[in-house]
Amino acid sequence: MAKRAFLVITHGDMGVETVKSMELLMGPQENVKALGLHPGESVDDLRTKVYDILQANEADYDETVLLVDLLGGSPSNVSLSTLAKYHDMKIVTGLSLPLLVNILNFSDAEENTDKLITDSIGVATEGMKLIDKNFLYQS
Repeated sequence: MAKRAFLVITHGDMGVETVKSMELLMGPQENVKALGLHPGESVDDLRTKVYDILQANEADYDETVLLVDLLGGSPSNVSLSTLAKYHDMKIVTGLSLPLLVNILNFSDAEENTDKLITDSIGVATEGMKLIDKNFLYQS
């Protein structure tokens, strides 16, 4: 079974706080780390932190999956730069609490990382609903 680590990278503290919220639901997760890019911090410094974590994870994990907030933003661009060294890296955009909870909940049970990610994206997408008066009357 693949032993996976997860690195969440976002603008500001969104990722750090999403990980904290996930841990309220699931308890501490040793294989999850989060980084945020804050005003005044350089993208190069963030890239260095990402590579430091990825290198450290190589000793303990078979792979690290990156989760970012927004495709095209600096955190995702830093993540995309990791593909030059880590050719098999998986990067998931659109971070949400349902996505993170699902991906961690099934990480040990699902051997195939692509399936784990695809299933988790499906769960996160299905969890997005417009709730108004019409929602109450759906059959």
